[in-house]
Parts: sequence; structure tokens; C-alpha cells
Amino acid sequence: MKSEWGKGRRGGKRVEATERLSKVIARAGLASRRKAEELITEGLVKVNGHKILVPQHQVTAGQDKIVVNGKELPRTTEMWYFAVNKPKGYLCANAPSKDGTSKLIFDLFEEWMETVWKRKHPDPRAVPPRLFTVGRLDVASTGIIFVTNDGMWAQSVQHPSAGITKEYVVTCSAEPTRRQLETIAAGCEVDGAFVTPVAVAPVKDVGQKSRLRIVVAEGRNREVRTLVAAAGLEVMTLKRVRIGGYRLPRELGLGQVVSLKPHEVRRISDKGAQANNAAINPYFTGV
Repeated sequence: MKSEWGKGRRGGKRVEATERLSKVIARAGLASRRKAEELITEGLVKVNGHKILVPQHQVTAGQDKIVVNGKELPRTTEMWYFAVNKPKGYLCANAPSKDGTSKLIFDLFEEWMETVWKRKHPDPRAVPPRLFTVGRLDVASTGIIFVTNDGMWAQSVQHPSAGITKEYVVTCSAEPTRRQLETIAAGCEVDGAFVTPVAVAPVKDVGQKSRLRIVVAEGRNREVRTLVAAAGLEVMTLKRVRIGGYRLPRELGLGQVVSLKPHEVRRISDKGAQANNAAINPYFTGV
């Protein structure tokens, strides 16, 4: 599966010379800022071999050796942001499934590691960035997901206060009736909380009467599948086509990965771009 590694697509940024230890840990994606502070005060963090108990302790990213609960943070000041068109059968996780039948989304980064990373860092001792997904897509779903090594940015995108919506195209087991559309729009309980979609609309493609566009703001585990099942329909395929102001590029095929440019990273949380991309003329809108 060919990826796109265009010149100037890295979207990296430099950070300050010294920073709070808790901030560096949070940005590495190991924990939230608050959890990072707890790890430090509990004596689980060492800097250059010395136990540090103060979250405000200043460190230099890329130089200081930081070990959190026995695991060393990669010494890099480069921030990487990727968009992936996840294929079906890939796990958004850092460890294989228990039965070993599913591939990991990070398997799609082998080409990037062999070309971009190793060309930029020829020293074999260089430690690659610790990449992780921003949120999840279940193993049977496809579509857009972001991958980064910027934990603080990932948390800002995922947190409900960001107001970032996600749009899905769902192929149902049958053409939804008006009542079923109303049921989906009315919402249901997901993970112990009652949620309603932002919008529900039939896809007006010729010969695709069983397809829907569903926009949600909560992003709870299997939320869209649960909403559709509550209406008595079965999800045949589910594809995420937009997150915030960033829509899945038409040219990005299944299994392909692209580095995001700085303006594309900003577009994700841009409310104006989100509003423009969310214009799907919903037939039904959740309360």
C-alpha cells in the first residue's frame, strides 16, 4: 500500500529550550498533564538517572534522558502529524490482538520509517518518535484517523470541550425508513450516557439508498454502530470521512498515510472549516 511522503509535508515544530517535566511527559502521549504530575510526585519519573518529585522541574527535550515508570521517552523535539486512511482489519493499538489475527495501524508506517525517518536520522542509535492514534476506529471500520507523537495536541483534539465533530458514511442492511431515521436522530444510550447525533441524512447517491451520513460530537466507543442498531438496522460498512475541519482526501487510498502540513493541522480544530465541511443538508437533526 503506497503512502505519500511529499516534500515539506512533515508539519514538525520546535519546542522551547526548557519546559516543565510534566508537560514533556504529557506531550509524549504517556499520560494527561494531571496524570503526569501524579507519576512524578509518586516517584516514578527519573531525569538523567535522578528521581524527580517536582512536576515543575525544567528539562530540555531532546537532550535530557527521561524515564517514566521504567520506560525512556524518545529524545526528540520534532512533532509529527499524520492522516491515515485506515483499512478494515487494522487495530488502532500499540499491541497485537490476543488472537493475533489483526494487523496494527502502525504497520502502515514501515515505509515512512525506512525512507523519511532513517534518511533524516541515519544514526542507528536514533530513537524513532513514539507514535499513537488520536482516538480510535474499531477494527471493522475504515476511514480517517490521525496519528501523532504530540500527546497534548491529541488530548486537545479528543476532549469534548474542543467541539470537534466526526462524520461517517454508513451502509445499512436495508434502506432506512422514515421512522428508523427518526429513531437514529433521537439518540440512545451509549456507554452509560444518552447521546444524540448532530445530524443524520440519507446519502443521495444513485443506487445507494441504504447509505447514511451520520455526524456525532461525542465520539464514544462504537457510538455510530449503537445508534444504527437501536433503530433495528445492521451496519454493513462504516467509514469515517471527516474529523473537525479536515475531510478525508479523495486521493488518499485505503492503507495510505500522509504527513500533515501545519495549515492542515490547524484546520482540524478550525470551527469555520468544520462548519463548511459539515454542510450535508441533514434530513433529520438530533436534539
